[in-house]
Amino acid sequence: MLLSNFAANAELKSELSDIMKHHALPHAVIIDGAKGTGKATLADIIAQYCVCTSEQTKPCGVCSGCMKAEKHIHPDIFIADSTLSVDAVRKIRSSAYIVPNEAPMKVYILLNCDKMLAPAQNALLKILEEPPANVQFIMTVQSASSMLATVRSRSRIFSLFPAGIREAAQIAAAHFPDKSPEEVSHAAQICDGNIGMTLRMLQNGGEEALRLAEEIFQAITLSSEYPLLTLTGQLASDRAFAVSVLDCMTEIAADCVKASFGVSVPSPVASSVAERYSKKRIAGISENILYARKILNTNVNLNLFCTWLCSVLRTY
Repeated sequence: MLLSNFAANAELKSELSDIMKHHALPHAVIIDGAKGTGKATLADIIAQYCVCTSEQTKPCGVCSGCMKAEKHIHPDIFIADSTLSVDAVRKIRSSAYIVPNEAPMKVYILLNCDKMLAPAQNALLKILEEPPANVQFIMTVQSASSMLATVRSRSRIFSLFPAGIREAAQIAAAHFPDKSPEEVSHAAQICDGNIGMTLRMLQNGGEEALRLAEEIFQAITLSSEYPLLTLTGQLASDRAFAVSVLDCMTEIAADCVKASFGVSVPSPVASSVAERYSKKRIAGISENILYARKILNTNVNLNLFCTWLCSVLRTY
């Protein structure tokens, strides 16, 4: 992908384009932004720029270096996507002094550096202070404040923000032509224009989200709390998926309320819950689900959220 094709963040793209044009990219950059804003994608674009062999505009997207970078098979681009230990950072430091195999530069993409403990960051700091001339470090974090001040001071920080809802919907519609405009627009609005989250919601929505929502409702009626705790715990891995599941639960809860008043509903799960609980209990479940859906719009810790959700769904 070329920088011009990167979604949203027009000011940052203009700044980066000028930096690339004048070959003024700092030896270390930190890309920060919420999950789904394109940090890894932008890291790939910068890495592609570094290994591009074109004599004209970089990255050109057509040279051997660019094509290998796009396919993630370039021998001079190293990607680490796990918690980096001190030993791992030391190995990176040692290899950084070895000349590149075929590109003008050697690139290290360190993803999710929020997970790096202070000792590992201090180990990385040593090479950031006196880096080899032909090495580029690219770090991604959800918040640059998670990095040590000494690391931040030796890096250039590029901050990413979600696209607008309309742009997110347009991009999502291109990825999911089988989805209706209403589905796509709804997903973009729920994810507040976050393209990555919108795409994951549409991908993870549908049957998987509905299945988990129904299983959670069925677990509410069990005497043991453990099945419900296990099921709600599945929401902790992905906020967009959690939103999709809560939306499905909202619909099931609405059917529960209808069924409790004798109205025929299409959901067997809702009918079953309505048979077992009083109108007051069903109303309480519905209110708690709506409240939980609002909480997901905040930056709540998902693990704590899942435990809380389990408890309120069982509150009589």
